[in-house]
Amino acid sequence: MSARKMGWMILMAFLAVILVTNPSTAANRDFNKADTIRIGSLGPVQLAVGIGIHNAMKLAVEEINAAGGIHGKKIELFIGDSEGKPEPGISAFKKLVLEDKVDVVIGSYSTGVCLALQPYLPKYQTVFITTGAASKTLTDNVAENYKQNKYFFRFMINSNRQEELGAKFLKDFVNGKLGYTKFAILSENAKWLHEYTPQLKKDLEAAGLEVVFYEMFDTDVMDFSPTFASIKAKGAQWIAELTSHAASVPLVKAWQDNQPCPMGLVDVKSMDSNFWDMTDGKCLWHMTYNFLVRAPLSDKTVPMWDKYVEKFGVKPVYTTGFTYDSLYMVAEVIKQKKSLKSDDIIKGLEEITHKGVMGNQISFDKKTHDTAPGLELLVVQWQEGKKQVVIYPEAAKTGEYVPPAWWKK
Repeated sequence: MSARKMGWMILMAFLAVILVTNPSTAANRDFNKADTIRIGSLGPVQLAVGIGIHNAMKLAVEEINAAGGIHGKKIELFIGDSEGKPEPGISAFKKLVLEDKVDVVIGSYSTGVCLALQPYLPKYQTVFITTGAASKTLTDNVAENYKQNKYFFRFMINSNRQEELGAKFLKDFVNGKLGYTKFAILSENAKWLHEYTPQLKKDLEAAGLEVVFYEMFDTDVMDFSPTFASIKAKGAQWIAELTSHAASVPLVKAWQDNQPCPMGLVDVKSMDSNFWDMTDGKCLWHMTYNFLVRAPLSDKTVPMWDKYVEKFGVKPVYTTGFTYDSLYMVAEVIKQKKSLKSDDIIKGLEEITHKGVMGNQISFDKKTHDTAPGLELLVVQWQEGKKQVVIYPEAAKTGEYVPPAWWKK
C-alpha cells in the first residue's frame, strides 16, 4: 500500500471519529446569527397524550410568534413521533436533533422513552423537558450525575408526589368525608407504579385503614370480571385504581357492568374528554385525579382552555398544560439570556419562576431539575351529560360528588 493511500485512509478514519464524537446538532448555536429558534415537539401522534403535546406546542408557537417572537426571531416547530415506545422515541429524537437541528426538545409522556433518551442528551448537548413522564428515577439521575444529566428537566408532578397527594385524597375525602375504611388497590404493573402502589398501601394502613384487596395486574389483561367479583367478596368500600398504559377502557366497562364499590384515583385515559365515548358512557361516576381542567388554576388557565378548544375542536389533556407552559418558559429564558447555548438555557430554567396555565409559581429544583412543589391534583368525576366535575379539593370544586346509582352504603 502506497504512503499516499495510507495517508488518505488515516485522514478518512480521523474524520469519521470526529463525526461520531462530535455529531452535527443545532445545540449551542449563536443566537445573534440564528434566523429562527428551532424547537422540537416529541410525543406519540396516535395517542391523546401525544396529540395534546403537539397541539399545545402549535398553540404556544402561534401566540409567541404573533407577539413578535423572541427579539424578533420567530419559532419554528418540528414534530417527532415517539409512538410512546423507546426505540421509535430515540429515532424521532435523533431526527429532531441531527436533521431538523432543533435547539430544545419538549414532550414525551412515557417514562420508558425518557429513560432511553437520557444518555443521548449529553451526547448531543440538547436540553429536553418531559411534560408527562412521572418516574422519580428520571430526576434522581440528574441529582446523582448532574454533569451528565443536567440537560434533562421534568415539568410534571412526579410519581412519588402523586402518591402523597393521592393518599391524601383517600384519607381526607374517602375516609374523612365519606367514612369508608376498607380499600381495594387495583394497579397496572408499570414502571412508574413500582414504588407508588406499594407505598400507597403502606400509607393507608399507617392511617389505620384496611387494604382488603391488593393486585398489580399485567398490562395485557382484558377480563376484569373475576377481579371485581373478588373485590366484592372482600367487602371493599372503595377501589383505588392506578392505570395509565393498561386497558383502562375494558377495566372501567367491567366496573360498571359488575357494579362493585365506587372506584377512583388515577386513570390517565379517563382524563381524556373522549373517555365517555370510548367507554360508551360506562365511565359514569368513575373518578380520576387530573392536572388540567377548565378551572382557575391561574388567570391564564381558562382562556388557554377555551382558545385550545376553539382551535382544535377537542379539550386539552394533562400533557397540554405542562407542554404549553414549558415552551413559554424556554422562550422566556432564551429572551432573557439572548442565547441558545445549552448551559445558558439550563441556568435560566434553574432560576425561573413562571406564572403559567398550571399555576402561579412554577419552578424547578436546581439539583434534580424536577418540578418544585406547589402544584395540586384535582379529583374529577364523570357525571350525567358527559360532564367532568371537580369534586376535590374544596377550593377547586365545580360540583359535588355523586355515588354510583347502585351503591347504597
